[in-house]
Amino acid sequence: MLKHLIGVEISPLRSALIFSYIGGILLVVIGLSFALPSTWIIFKDDFPGQGFTWILASVGLIRILFTYLFARGIKFLYYLIILLSVVKVLELFLAASAESLGFAIWYVILTGIPEILLLINIFSSKAREELKLL
Repeated sequence: MLKHLIGVEISPLRSALIFSYIGGILLVVIGLSFALPSTWIIFKDDFPGQGFTWILASVGLIRILFTYLFARGIKFLYYLIILLSVVKVLELFLAASAESLGFAIWYVILTGIPEILLLINIFSSKAREELKLL
């Protein structure tokens, strides 16, 4: 999939790890942009609060850490990465249904695409074969 972007063949498992890093970084950036004072983000009265934004950033950091540790050889984190990605996909529907249309569109597109690409790559037969060889 990334061959056309960078010109080098990357295995599906490595592509999934790249998308996991991207998803984690996006969660950290989105969480911090909501948590820190800003003039371009205005909240409604029903916003869940600052705690939610710090949780979002923390989950992004944990995801980056799990991906890094899996790449270093801790194999059981593979299943935690998949679990976090599935939970994130389920969270997309909850977040989109409770917010305005503008928020739902950009949030689902921005954070959903890396998750879906991660799941497509990590569940491919080539990725499972590569995992067995590790």
